[in-house]
Amino acid sequence: MIRSLRGRLFAATLGALAVTLVLTIGIGAVLTRRQVDRSQAAALARRADDLAYQRRHSVSYVNENVLTGRTRTIVAPRRRLVAYVPDIDADSDGTTTYDGHRQLYAYRTLPSRGLLVLRPAGTSGAWHPFLVDLLLAGSAGVLVAAVLSLLLARSVARPVGRVADATQALAADGRAEPVPETGPAELESLARSFNEMADQLAASRETERNFLLSVSHELKTPLTAIRGYAEGLAEGAFAPDDAAETILVESRRLERLVQDLLDLARMNRREFSVRREPVDLAEVARQAVARHEASARNFGVDLVADAEETWVEADPDRVLQVASNLIENALHETPRAGVVTVRTEPRRLVVADTGPGLEPDDLARAFDRFYLYDKHGRERPLGSGLGLAIVKQLGVAMGGDVTVESVSGAGAVFTLELPRSPSREPARGYAGRRSTSAGPARP
Repeated sequence: MIRSLRGRLFAATLGALAVTLVLTIGIGAVLTRRQVDRSQAAALARRADDLAYQRRHSVSYVNENVLTGRTRTIVAPRRRLVAYVPDIDADSDGTTTYDGHRQLYAYRTLPSRGLLVLRPAGTSGAWHPFLVDLLLAGSAGVLVAAVLSLLLARSVARPVGRVADATQALAADGRAEPVPETGPAELESLARSFNEMADQLAASRETERNFLLSVSHELKTPLTAIRGYAEGLAEGAFAPDDAAETILVESRRLERLVQDLLDLARMNRREFSVRREPVDLAEVARQAVARHEASARNFGVDLVADAEETWVEADPDRVLQVASNLIENALHETPRAGVVTVRTEPRRLVVADTGPGLEPDDLARAFDRFYLYDKHGRERPLGSGLGLAIVKQLGVAMGGDVTVESVSGAGAVFTLELPRSPSREPARGYAGRRSTSAGPARP
């Protein structure tokens, strides 16, 4: 059984050509034979006319039944020929049966007699040379078509084979050389699609690699600290209170990173649930500030709320998570004695800090995963590098957006803008409810 695409295309093309050749030669042979038979009948009629002309001008009452080659000439009284022609008193041409065999005939009337010229029908070999010519022409056509079909099969199979080889290389090594985008439109589209897929896969693997490197580094830091203080505590090198406080801080940092990863994974799987209900941003701001007051004191930063009632349509837990992430990011960025302000505006929750701010080139990519972490992680005490990415995706998921404005050296202002709510009453059970999301820091 032929398994290769080129072999199958070649075999299919040859099969179609063979069927076409057989039909062409068969039909041609039948038509040629008919034409030869018609020519034989016409020649027989001309011979009968010539013989009748001669007999009419040279009257002879001698009966004849002469076989010359394959032609039989009969001159006899008309009544004897009644079995062979439809009308013995009228000239006619056609076929008849003589001596048990089918014959072509030409009948002509003579004075008191009839002239019948016979020749076997369907047994003439005159059409055989035409059949030989048809076979030769068909064979030449099949040869040419076979060469063309082979070239066609190769032109189709070769690009497909290149894509197959590149796919195997991509599966084995994780990378493949670009496939030439040549050939018919369908094959060109196939090659283009493969190249696009390979580029996207390479970009995805590079992103995954960077992600794993960043997360591995971020996970290693708190684990190293926890292990070091635990060993020091066991050896009596640290006071229990100091060690416990450090272990608690690092474990919270580790918990925050793990939860960030889980949240991000849920969003990538499109399983991130977002409700829509009336939310008072002022209440969210007050809860978020209360949640981070202890952290602000540890940072030596003033955390203040300037909140006025403003209602939006959103998920209260997710809004609180966004506010918590933004506040924690601001606390990390703001130096001691600085100020982090959480305020509300119509449809907006704003978190502003007095930290070093962002460079103009950083504003467009501030919400990209690990961008700020990779750029400033060694210079500033940043978090996991995922918080702002989660903030952006949460804001968009709730039908709003998160933006940032900053002047280098003068702090940054993050703004969450959400759709306005037609109602000013919270959903049942919202008042006083704790967030079910694992915020970056929990008091």
